[in-house]
Amino acid sequence: ELCDILESPMGAVREALKRLEAEGLVNLLPQRGIQIIKLDVRFVNEAYQLRMIFEQEAVRKMACAPKEPFLEDLYNRTSEMKARAEMQDRIDEDLGAEGLKIDLDLHDALIANLENTLISDSYQKIDDRVRLIRMNSKFNRDRLVDAMSEHLAIISALLQADEKQSLTALTNHISTSWRRALGDKDAVFI
Repeated sequence: ELCDILESPMGAVREALKRLEAEGLVNLLPQRGIQIIKLDVRFVNEAYQLRMIFEQEAVRKMACAPKEPFLEDLYNRTSEMKARAEMQDRIDEDLGAEGLKIDLDLHDALIANLENTLISDSYQKIDDRVRLIRMNSKFNRDRLVDAMSEHLAIISALLQADEKQSLTALTNHISTSWRRALGDKDAVFI
């Protein structure tokens, strides 16, 4: 049934499910089906804590040697996305997907700039968990505008090669996302 839904061959689906199980995202139950793991507070905290550690180191490194052409282009695209989102009453699927792509471009570039395959592979697993967490929350206009504003603060600080401000802006951004993932803007996390 899953193969039909995904329009994929059984071998590819089986391999993907094994990978998801190895990463702890699903449980394969013989003769019963697939169980997606429970997204509890511990799951969220572990994913965001490791994400924070990796991205803080990544932003420090990029602040020391900013990739200006890339960052300038990303700043312009982020600024344009923020302006487009501000003009909308609600975010449609296409604009949401475009906003998410711009969001991921910054985070992926930070990690890639570390030039460490072990970190990149580990980060991919964290990102898979964060995407699973995001699937349980609504994506709306205010959230997109806020995320783009937070990204603009990070990118601006990076373009100025201001390590302290880059780190502060990134920490604020991930902390906000972490609190949202816990379901409360005022949630306390450790």
